Amino acid sequence: MTREASAGFNIRNRVRPGPRHLIMPACAAMALGYALPAYSQPAATESGPASAASPAMSMGPAVGITSPAVAAPVSGRCPEGQAFSASMDMCMPAEPEEGGSWMFQLNQFAVYSDTSGPRGLTRATGPGLWMLMYERQLAPGNRVRVDVMGSAEQVTVGDRGTPQLLQTENIDSMHPHDTIMAVEIRDTLDLDATGRSQLTILFAPRGAASYGPVPFMHRSSAEGNPDAPLGHDSQDGLHDVSTVLGLSYRRGPTTIEMTAFSGKGVSWPLPLHEPDSWAVRINQTIGEHLGLGVSFADVLVPDDLGGVEHERFAAAWMAGSHEIGGGHLNSSFVVGRHQADQGAASTSVLAEAVYRRGADSVYGRAETLQVARAQLDIGPPLGADDPRWVQAITVGYERRVVQRHGVTLSLGGSYTLDFVPDPFGPAYGDDPHGVKVYGRISIDTASAPGF
Repeated sequence: MTREASAGFNIRNRVRPGPRHLIMPACAAMALGYALPAYSQPAATESGPASAASPAMSMGPAVGITSPAVAAPVSGRCPEGQAFSASMDMCMPAEPEEGGSWMFQLNQFAVYSDTSGPRGLTRATGPGLWMLMYERQLAPGNRVRVDVMGSAEQVTVGDRGTPQLLQTENIDSMHPHDTIMAVEIRDTLDLDATGRSQLTILFAPRGAASYGPVPFMHRSSAEGNPDAPLGHDSQDGLHDVSTVLGLSYRRGPTTIEMTAFSGKGVSWPLPLHEPDSWAVRINQTIGEHLGLGVSFADVLVPDDLGGVEHERFAAAWMAGSHEIGGGHLNSSFVVGRHQADQGAASTSVLAEAVYRRGADSVYGRAETLQVARAQLDIGPPLGADDPRWVQAITVGYERRVVQRHGVTLSLGGSYTLDFVPDPFGPAYGDDPHGVKVYGRISIDTASAPGF
């Protein structure tokens, strides 16, 4: 840890305590909350297998983008009138349509953002995603599923991105996603009569490698939060890669996944490349409320000189789902690490949760991560790669104002407080923070049969 990261509070430069003093206790407290089933209440209806793996830990973008009532909890239980689809890793209408079943989901924000300091921006943008899923039974114990995921952000956000201090790819803004982000085809085979053991084969011209937890835009613990995690790249950033070939084996609560893919950049119209990179992921559910996962990826990335270099990623996480006080708590704790051939390793830690009760949701996120000055375009580095610890804490509130026939309209807002070391002070000012006010519309055909 650098001196700047562990320095004490400095009111002039807003250099706040490093991660071991401020962020890590919050993360540890949230992590302890995952293991409190004594305060949990079982779901009212059990439509799926108790051993089914949670959608929060499945291969690719299988989790419902919108309504948390659609995604099955860790136990695989579903709301009344729905059943757990092992192929789709989520709850579906109990009676699928003849010839196959399909789902459409949309999660679209209209956000007004205001960030502070010399780099502050004020802008209205529209981040959001849509997803179309189709599943068909080919034979007893054999199902095929097709996922297509996309975004309108090239139009609704644009190249300038959505303002968010300390983001590194679009500096101090979250970049827009592409119009088509995934086209994935899965064939799932039951290896026994109960469906407890399954083998899934994946092909995706563009899709997700088996790395990290479910990406932030699909996680139940991040629902309603319009901001991407600052550590997104090292934690779950391989959700949009080219030419993915995958194999997944599930037995009861344990899932092992392997993918080969291309480290070359993706572009329209979904060109195929020779797979040159790989990733492996292991997920384990524990009881009805807790899921654990670890993963590793070795990516061959083109460099600026026409050659290639290896970049290695490692991640570990916990996901929790609890009924508490008449509401529902979803939480995640994620650690990611990135190491390039030529450069220092960097680490990121995230803890996030959302608590829903009736029409109201309260959410929060705490992050600490290492960032080099060059990543934020803050002058020349002070040393080799010069990583420094930065932190951010976000709190937010959202209220559902309309819900009818699978369409939900919500209004909300969030506040983010950022913590930077001395070398970053001139770029970010005395009090780096950001405010967002937004409306969100979600559409979920699975929660509205006959939509």
